[in-house]
Amino acid sequence: MKQLSQEARLRLRYVKIPDRLPPFEWFPDFLIVGPQRTGTTWLHDHLRFHPQVLLSEPKELFFFSRIKEPTHPKFRSDSLAWYLERFRDSWPWWAYKTWFCLWHYGELYRPVVRGEATASYAALDEDVIAEVVALHPQIKVILMVRDPIERAWSHAKKDLARNRGRKPSEVSEEEFAAFFRAPYQLRCARYVENIHRWARHVRPGHLFIGVFDDIAAHPEQLLLEVMRFLGVRADAKYIRRDVRSPVNPTGQSGVPARYRRMLEDLLAPEIAAIRTRLGWSWPLPPQPTLRSFVFQPTSCEGAAAQSTVHSQTGG
Repeated sequence: MKQLSQEARLRLRYVKIPDRLPPFEWFPDFLIVGPQRTGTTWLHDHLRFHPQVLLSEPKELFFFSRIKEPTHPKFRSDSLAWYLERFRDSWPWWAYKTWFCLWHYGELYRPVVRGEATASYAALDEDVIAEVVALHPQIKVILMVRDPIERAWSHAKKDLARNRGRKPSEVSEEEFAAFFRAPYQLRCARYVENIHRWARHVRPGHLFIGVFDDIAAHPEQLLLEVMRFLGVRADAKYIRRDVRSPVNPTGQSGVPARYRRMLEDLLAPEIAAIRTRLGWSWPLPPQPTLRSFVFQPTSCEGAAAQSTVHSQTGG
């Protein structure tokens, strides 16, 4: 049972604890931390109807990523009470999901884990990560990775073009360049650094590295492995028929040559770190098994030999 200990209270600097709290049991058991454009929406969409999983409403709460910035437009609260309230099903959603689970799976909706999917959590400051883990030392984290050039281009298309009702061709080169060079964008590309920052705080075996390429190549296998990681029933009956359909797409246009060159130069250190520490260089060649894996302290030391998935059933 999750409990808010006095020790945890004393370690909190940013999260505020009011006199009256909702049940602390509602604190999430896992986080899908992103970064953006790495398949977090796809993963959220395919976990939200599992009968043992309750996901926050809305999907992205930005609680921990904006907790230091009370003037930011996406800041909502620094109160733990506000945060916990986001992990309670509304009556209409509970009724719908109960019907859905009975109709499709022949079983009741009985959640055993709660989760949140905020894609900006991948790049959280280390002191904020420390507070997350102080609140729930057993928390599990799913961090996704994708070709950093493709990820940056997809993020730019979404923010600069799709979200503003424009075509990519209507966005100036100066706008793209400024977006790519933004400090947050550079931090998103530092996969090795982000992985180690989270790994320094969560318990061994509680960090899952999901590879975007597995969504296209092995989506069913990836979902089953995530279910095992979360400790919920891993059964193919929970996988929908549209599992190979894109979720939250920005279009199929490739990275224009001039922007690819720009990103190759800009992200050269990050690309080299990924190649050296994880053994990956995009485009990744096809392989019959998952590249996604449960991170262990040695996982980034010669990970080319370890990037096949660590099966929760096989030990």
